[in-house]
Amino acid sequence: MKYDDPLPTLYPSPNCDQRPDGIAIDTIVLHATVLNTLEEVIEKFSDPHSRVSAHYTIDRDGMLACHVPERLRAWHAGQSKMKDGREAVNDFSVGIELVNLNDGEDPFPEAQIQALRRLLTTIVARHPIRHIVTHYECADPPGRKSDPAGFKKSWIEGMLANEDPSSCPSGHLLPEGEG
Repeated sequence: MKYDDPLPTLYPSPNCDQRPDGIAIDTIVLHATVLNTLEEVIEKFSDPHSRVSAHYTIDRDGMLACHVPERLRAWHAGQSKMKDGREAVNDFSVGIELVNLNDGEDPFPEAQIQALRRLLTTIVARHPIRHIVTHYECADPPGRKSDPAGFKKSWIEGMLANEDPSSCPSGHLLPEGEG
């Protein structure tokens, strides 16, 4: 089944709080759920004891779920640091989960990638986004996270207005065999 509705279905998470004053949202962090179904993600994010959430989850069929409004800080990146030295990535980012087992073998279906591209386009239109990174790229210390294993950067090439497509490497973001 392909899901074409561009509007997200709301599945609120209590696992969020206010962003620090004066913070611009300029980063998007891509994750793999490690859970097999959207229902499992919804259950996890709705549990206040899990202390984890993201702004959005995209199911394999392209269905888009919203858990936390973008104006609030979702708890998705954990201990994190950008290459530019900024820490606490949750403060200035939007977190997007892709339903995927993160084993490097579970595929990212075309409907899911197309839904991701549509969502990225809308977020980039709302915020001064300068970075789209994977969780493993911003996890601190490096190597703490591996998601989304098997995700190809070529799927999101050209999504940023300030991006030089020739500087965005194609292929797997993780070296073969890691994940």
